[in-house]
Amino acid sequence: MSAGLLVAVVLAQPGLCGPVKPESTPDASVAAPYAEVAEAEQAAGNREIALVAWREVLRWEPDNARARAAVKALCRESSSSGGPRGEAEVPGEEEAVEALQEGLARFERGEDVEAAAAFHEALAAPELADTASFFLGLIALREGRGREAGAFFEAAAASEDEALARRAEELRLRAVKQGRVALQVWVGGEYDSNVDLTPDGTLRREGSADAVGTVLAELRLRPWGQRGGYARFSGHYRGHQQRWAFDLAGVGGALGWAHVGTARRLSAEYGFDLLSLGGLPYLRAHRLQVEGGVSVGPVVLEASWALRREDFLRVDFSGYSGWRNTVRLEAEWSPVEAVTVSAGWLGGYLRANDVALGHVEHGPRAGLRVRLRPGLHLLGEAGYTLRDYEAFDEPLGTKRKDGYLDASAALEWDVAPNWSFQATVGWRGASSNVPELSYGRLAGGLALVWAGGLL
Repeated sequence: MSAGLLVAVVLAQPGLCGPVKPESTPDASVAAPYAEVAEAEQAAGNREIALVAWREVLRWEPDNARARAAVKALCRESSSSGGPRGEAEVPGEEEAVEALQEGLARFERGEDVEAAAAFHEALAAPELADTASFFLGLIALREGRGREAGAFFEAAAASEDEALARRAEELRLRAVKQGRVALQVWVGGEYDSNVDLTPDGTLRREGSADAVGTVLAELRLRPWGQRGGYARFSGHYRGHQQRWAFDLAGVGGALGWAHVGTARRLSAEYGFDLLSLGGLPYLRAHRLQVEGGVSVGPVVLEASWALRREDFLRVDFSGYSGWRNTVRLEAEWSPVEAVTVSAGWLGGYLRANDVALGHVEHGPRAGLRVRLRPGLHLLGEAGYTLRDYEAFDEPLGTKRKDGYLDASAALEWDVAPNWSFQATVGWRGASSNVPELSYGRLAGGLALVWAGGLL
């Protein structure tokens, strides 16, 4: 992008400080070269060209806080010399704009304490209060102060900037569910067309449909917010209307460490689970997991690796005991503000006590998340897994090769503060070179969820 190409635009624009009409399809990659020109021209003192370039950034990336602050600052500078904006300078506003710009720069570097001080100073200017409140909410949310974050987002949601207001309202609904000590309770029911499956998803018996009720509670402790150590404890019960032998109950916990930055995140944790099936001990599992993510332009790249030691406590399932490795790679991209699409790959290896049950599996995944409005989301996911068993299975007379096609959809609706409603449906189509092991499974249900920050 050349500054010379903007000269004609400068001469053609009658109101450089008026509202900016965003493109119907925002694209941060288009905005990026304009931002480079804007910064260079502003540093060189070419204010009108810089102003036009910053307006182009906002046209293609309406949520760019740095561009909004720069436009406001340039318009104020121009107003004092008879430029594009002809209103009187408000005492203290110039200092507030500088404070906002400093806060944005420090926020991007992860200097939250200094950024918060600068944003508090920017609150003195009424027309900057919405942007400053939004970023103060992000800092409070990152530090685990959910209630305080909700108050800042509520203030930002009253902004005349529609894009900022929408994002703030979405985060306000999320903030009330979080805190340094947070609790979630999930109660639901579903229909499952195939209850009787082995631990690796192999069909044991046709015609095992049943109605299922589930209760789950999880307590999360994050004393240092999203940066530092954390703990998680959970318990659940899954009861069947007819097939009581498949009632599943369990408790679990995890200890970990996480660091969430502006463009990067990393976490590592140890987890433990203990399950019973039909009232009898079923599974004891230890797990180590590492996750990471980084933003590369408009794309978010994520990866995780998990190692799980599984010990099945029932004799008929003891052959499945062993070590399970899982690797996940994923990329996310939002073509428009309300839509996020993802694509990835999932792979795993089970080294089982019974060598005929050990297997390698892998396959692609794709996902879609649509925000219909703040607090109402539609989610979809699909994937295919190809599984190769390692050894010849004597009872079956062959070495198994299976394939699993999975698809699911969910609707999540925040019906009130702390309360949400969920509707889900899922399908699995299993194929195998052993025909009697092929099957289809349909599951769908409704749930009510309460989530809130206790501290």
